Amino acid sequence: MTKHYITLTLLSLLLASGCGEKLPDGMPKPYPVTIAIMQDGKPLEDASVTLMPKEALPNGYRWNAVGRTDSWGNAATRTQGKYHGAVPGEYQVMISKVVFEEKNGQMEGYQVVAMTYTGFSTPESITVEEKKNHKRIDVGSAVRVPVDD
Repeated sequence: MTKHYITLTLLSLLLASGCGEKLPDGMPKPYPVTIAIMQDGKPLEDASVTLMPKEALPNGYRWNAVGRTDSWGNAATRTQGKYHGAVPGEYQVMISKVVFEEKNGQMEGYQVVAMTYTGFSTPESITVEEKKNHKRIDVGSAVRVPVDD
């Protein structure tokens, strides 16, 4: 009986943590995607990564995925910011990092990733397949582009 109790308790914990959460109607199963972002060969920490679908699915939906890089430059994506991974398909990879500095008593923001990576026509893409997916991107040298209010 103790063995069954432990198994039931573990299963309950997994379900409560969202592992068994139902996907929204029309959303295909997402698969793990990790994007490693480097800047001049070094990990870029605290950058935003967005996977924007190139085309809508047959049902008309576009399931984007987002992530934020850790100290190793790795971003594990989540579809709609909630479901681990991304649904299979073709994506543009958008990368952005804004840093803030105090100047003359006011905070000013600067984009430190080249603007070619921040828009919909970014040079980077990924095909997400029904497996673990990984891509490494080096965004080159840091830039300093003021961010408008």
